[in-house]
Amino acid sequence: MATSKFIKPYIEHGEKAGAVRKITVSIPLHVLRPLSDERTRRQVNNLRHATNSDLLVEAFLHAFTGQPLPTDEELRRIMATAKKAVAKKLVAKKAVKKAAVKRAVKKAAVKRAVKKAVVKRAVKKAAVKRAVKKAAVKRAVKKAVAKKVVKKAAAKRVVKKAAAKRVVKKAAAAKVVKATKAAKAPKVAKAPKAKK
Repeated sequence: MATSKFIKPYIEHGEKAGAVRKITVSIPLHVLRPLSDERTRRQVNNLRHATNSDLLVEAFLHAFTGQPLPTDEELRRIMATAKKAVAKKLVAKKAVKKAAVKRAVKKAAVKRAVKKAVVKRAVKKAAVKRAVKKAAVKRAVKKAVAKKVVKKAAAKRVVKKAAAKRVVKKAAAAKVVKATKAAKAPKVAKAPKAKK
């Protein structure tokens, strides 16, 4: 069952989540021993794909499609390029993360500044409102005091006028009484003057 199409036996580490399915495999111990030995050899030589899963996939593809097993040189080269790619990815990720953090910090600072300005404006507005209210209350009190003074003065004038009226009335009544008495009193004849 040899195929001309090359099938990639590995999935990159960051992409495994959606592209790999775990299965349980029963493997005879006499087959597991050489598999584990190869895995150990790759780990000792610092070669890539040193897991039982990777080795089983390689073996399956070699057996059923005729695909050649990777050489140590390929595993080393792949390891070097992968390390570089991973290192580059990490640097890029860190840079992106750093930039995102910077943006977030800047955004938070701007938000805080805006919030502070809004609070300041609100405080200022409240102070102005209080001042206006205070001034209005002062004016109302002043007006009320002025009204009271005017009312008091008016009341005084009314009382004075009434008192004056009463005095005039009394005087008029006294005149009338006097006139009436004078009119009612009998006229006494004047005694003639004695001759000398």
